[in-house]
Amino acid sequence: MHKGFSFNRVYKLIKRDLVLLRGALTTSVLVAVVLLFLFSIFNMIWDQQLSTSEFFGIFGIFYIPLGLLFTFALFREFNDSKKNHMYLILPVSIPERLFAKWLTSTLIYTFVFSVIAVLVGMFAMIVGIIVFGADFTPISLVSVSYWDLLKTYFLVQPVFLVGAITFKRNRVGKTILSLGVLVLCFALLHFILYALFNYSLGVFETDGLGSVAFDKAGSDFSSLGKWFYVILLGPVMLAVAYFKMTEKEV
Repeated sequence: MHKGFSFNRVYKLIKRDLVLLRGALTTSVLVAVVLLFLFSIFNMIWDQQLSTSEFFGIFGIFYIPLGLLFTFALFREFNDSKKNHMYLILPVSIPERLFAKWLTSTLIYTFVFSVIAVLVGMFAMIVGIIVFGADFTPISLVSVSYWDLLKTYFLVQPVFLVGAITFKRNRVGKTILSLGVLVLCFALLHFILYALFNYSLGVFETDGLGSVAFDKAGSDFSSLGKWFYVILLGPVMLAVAYFKMTEKEV
């Protein structure tokens, strides 16, 4: 039906989604702006400063939860049995649908929210300087705190993307529950593997060899483990999302 991958169709689908959600998006942004401003002001009351790490600590309180809720909102029409037939007959392929949703809920959302947050933070700092005599600290997006938040969101978001596609009701709760079960399963797996490969070091003894095994495993396999979870939570979850969309459209 559709020949090739069209960025023009992706652009139009993104524009359509944003237009349909403009009311909820406007309200959410205004609430986030007010709360970011108030939290920043309250932070400056105590020590007359708003450091970069403090600001991005506040930033993270809103950036990640709002982004995940935005992800669910993008799939509201897709999961609505009364409206999804209009959405599914749009002349857009499944890869284009998925790419548009992912692009909107990650790169576009991150860029827009970051710009708004920095402007609000700078305005709050100006108010703090005038009212409290606070120190001026420029907010920089090259901060390690900021990029750590982005890495966390980009890793977690595909899991919630799958949940938004898979579940029709109580999507947030079911996705969080599924993620919790998954974390517990991996924690148990890690413990079993650790016990199997390090039993000779006295894992359950108190002579300190158990901690030596933990340190050795951490130094030897930390990079491998990070790449494993990056692949699992990134490409693998996006592949699962693709097949879930295919299953539902059929």
